[in-house]
Amino acid sequence: MIVAALYIFSSCQKVIMPNLTNISPQLVIEGAISDTIGPYYVHIFKSVNFNTDNIYPGVSGATVSITDVTSGASDILTEKSPGVYSTQTIEGIPGDTYQLKVLLDGKTYLAMSTMPKQVLLDSVTFDYSDKSMTQPIAGYQDPVNFTNYYKFSIQVNGVNLQRFQTFEDLLSNGKYIRSKLAIDSGVIKQNDTVRVSLVGVDQNLYHFLREAEVVAYFNDSLATPATPDSNISGGCLGYFSAQTVSNKTAVAKY
Repeated sequence: MIVAALYIFSSCQKVIMPNLTNISPQLVIEGAISDTIGPYYVHIFKSVNFNTDNIYPGVSGATVSITDVTSGASDILTEKSPGVYSTQTIEGIPGDTYQLKVLLDGKTYLAMSTMPKQVLLDSVTFDYSDKSMTQPIAGYQDPVNFTNYYKFSIQVNGVNLQRFQTFEDLLSNGKYIRSKLAIDSGVIKQNDTVRVSLVGVDQNLYHFLREAEVVAYFNDSLATPATPDSNISGGCLGYFSAQTVSNKTAVAKY
């Protein structure tokens, strides 16, 4: 969903609070196709003001398609519920490039994304040095021949954590990597089952996610509200991603 955050810039005890209310709703498109078994989904909805409940009204009536530009295969998505569109036949293939096309109210929204080669997550261990903040450690072999961009997400006892983490192998290309994942204090406890997902994304989506991560979790240095740049053309918020997914599960044992 859209990352919403309030930024307060303090100087000489003067507080500046940006006006985040009464902003016109904006169209948001979020979609992904992966190398896991489908169907895959595209969500279309309208944003809401900062101080309202996080209930995003779905947008019906769009014509949505995903095309594998590499193979020529195409799929017209079916609207399953207001604003939720589902694929029927298309499959995610690492290395292929995909186009998302949305036709809505006379406007066209387009995005392209290339699915990277899969990188397998081979282990999940834990850092127990601070038991109040047990941190998962994802272990995987980074390929040597090309730059990789990753997103990590975590599930604890079957519940998805909202926090995510991005990583680029700029200084670790071709190495075996053990990524310690950021997590809030007290989230992981003794005997909790933790599932870590290593998601491979392309460069454009990585930059979107990185901006979103900075806005959501590292915003102390920002003086004004910020919205990550969408990789979808046509004038909307959101993203489209062709991605790979590898999961591993472990139990926290102090």
